[in-house]
Amino acid sequence: PAKSPFFFTLIAHLFPKQNNSMMDAVVQFIRNALCVTKDFNYLGETFLYDPKVTAQYYAFPSPLDQTTPLEILIAITQFYAFVSVSLSGYKMITGAGVGKLQLINRLVNLRATAAKEAKKDKKDPKTTDADKSETVARELVTTSLIDESDAATRSFFVGTNVLFLGLAFFWLFGNSLHVTSTDWIGGIRGLIHALTVMEINLVVFLYYMVKDAGRATRKSFKMANFAAKIAASKKLSDMETITVEQYSWLVGGWSPFWAEGSSGSVVAEEKRMTKEEEAVASKLAAFSKKIDQDVSDRILAQSRICLFEGYREYLYLALNFFAFYGYLVGIIVFYYQEESDQPEYIRSMLLRMPNGDADWLGNAVGDFCWTIEPIVILGSPLVINSMSPKKKKEKLA
Repeated sequence: PAKSPFFFTLIAHLFPKQNNSMMDAVVQFIRNALCVTKDFNYLGETFLYDPKVTAQYYAFPSPLDQTTPLEILIAITQFYAFVSVSLSGYKMITGAGVGKLQLINRLVNLRATAAKEAKKDKKDPKTTDADKSETVARELVTTSLIDESDAATRSFFVGTNVLFLGLAFFWLFGNSLHVTSTDWIGGIRGLIHALTVMEINLVVFLYYMVKDAGRATRKSFKMANFAAKIAASKKLSDMETITVEQYSWLVGGWSPFWAEGSSGSVVAEEKRMTKEEEAVASKLAAFSKKIDQDVSDRILAQSRICLFEGYREYLYLALNFFAFYGYLVGIIVFYYQEESDQPEYIRSMLLRMPNGDADWLGNAVGDFCWTIEPIVILGSPLVINSMSPKKKKEKLA
């Protein structure tokens, strides 16, 4: 059976700006729906399963001449995955990883130089409210730089896995065209090695799914508590203890240029960082005097969305775990082809089924789970939009 694991959505969860997640989700749905069709032999009496139809358009050499129209369609979507995922991994390594780390390193050096100069020019020790907001703003910027440095390191690590994952799709593409029946790209053993690489990559993604799901649910409760706190005080009463996360909630999302991983101009980086600090200080000063009820209502509404996203991550985790286990069965069956020689733990992992049945069931479960996943992805924006706070219409004079 044709293997078709898919990881576009994992990139979308972890790094939503790295790829066109909606387009990838559509392609994922089409590919895995085609694989499910093949697994269960739906429309088995139609032209989709007739290699002679393929031969009418192109005469493949043997054994590629056994490729059916259905397998051609699957191969096209797998080649899309090979190109798209590989490029996404490369961009995550270079842009969101190495490039971002280089930018943050330059900004940290600028910050250190500015701090030394500030000590030399130290004036009256008395502090005003404006000085306090400026100090907190500098601390928030510094913390944000550290956080984004950690995010860039993660992007480099995950991007490496994504790149290997995308390259492995080439063997799945070849398998759909029966190329693995030859020794051109390593044969069946080459395919199994590619699947093994993908399974290792998926372990990394499952780990981050667990972390992200837990973080999202905890963040939801933090947001709700923070919203209740500012709704009661009507202002930011403890400015010194505010976190980057809380400031981002107050302003409806804070995305400084270093979070994007690009400054546009190296020469202007210091000026841009100074302007960012001034903007943060200005907003903090305003929040310390008054916070409108609309702000706390918005944060409360966003906390519910965040909780939904956390539960959705757990759903993704379940779907991807079953897919991981299902595709793992095919690898196990390849290395333990003699059922009589299989150790007890291998028999248990195969649910004590014959190799052929276990391989088919595992593949079908994997394809089915990755058909459900894009439906969730494509439907999520509709749910989130319905949960988002509606803008109040201005009354006409």
